[in-house]
Formats: sequence, structure tokens, C-alpha cells
Amino acid sequence: MYDAVKRKDNEKLTALKGQMADMGNDYEDMIRAREEAKKQLDAKFEDVYRKLQANRDFTVAEGKRVNDTLKAFQLKFETQLKVTEDKLRSEMEAEKKHVREELAAINKRLETLEKGLQDEKEERLRQTDETLKPIRQNIESMCGVEARMR
Repeated sequence: MYDAVKRKDNEKLTALKGQMADMGNDYEDMIRAREEAKKQLDAKFEDVYRKLQANRDFTVAEGKRVNDTLKAFQLKFETQLKVTEDKLRSEMEAEKKHVREELAAINKRLETLEKGLQDEKEERLRQTDETLKPIRQNIESMCGVEARMR
């Protein structure tokens, strides 16, 4: 009987020893699975982090490119605007000079015409006086005769 109890206890111990071995194996499997899941999560994290970093780098690079493009655009059109402004000012100055020269010529012609008119007016007055002088003298002499007659 003692042997039977001992065998039964040995069987229980053997089963318990087997269960303990299985638990050790299960525990190791669980640790490996946990480590594998952690590695996968770390890999996903690194992948997402790399994508975020790449996206950030791309955004910074695009921002710099857009800023550089805007600066180049602004410089180009400011330069074109300056050239156009200078050209327009030059054309305006040339036109202003031309108009002033034309006005000077017109003023000179006007002065010549006014002097000619004045000379013509004086000449006609002189001619009229010369033409009317004998008539005036006749009238004066007639008026003088009439005045004496009264």
C-alpha cells in the first residue's frame, strides 16, 4: 500500500513536473510572443516616425522652394517694373522735350505773327491817316469858311 500511495504520489508529482515543464514552455512562448509583438510595434513606430520625418523634411523643403520661387518671382517682376518705369520716364522726358520745343516754336511764330499784325495795324492807320489827311484838311478849311460866314 505504501508503494501504491507512493506511486500515486509519484504519478501526481510526475504530472505536476510535466505541467511545470509545460508552464515553463508556455511562459517562454508567451515571453517570445510578447517580445515579437514589441518588436513589431517598435518596427511600426519606427516606420511611422520615418514617414513623419520624411513628411516634415518634404514640407520644409517645399516651403523653402515656394519661398525661393516667390523671391525669384518678386525680384524678376520688380526688375521688369523698374525697367518699364525707367523706359516710360525716358519716353515721357523725350515727349516733354519735344512738346516744349514745339511750344517754343509756336510761341516764336505767334510773336512773329503778332508783330506782323501790329506792324500791319500801324501801317494801315498810317495809310488811313495819309488818305484822310487831305479830306480832313478840306473839312477843316470848309468848317473854317463856314465859321467865318457866320
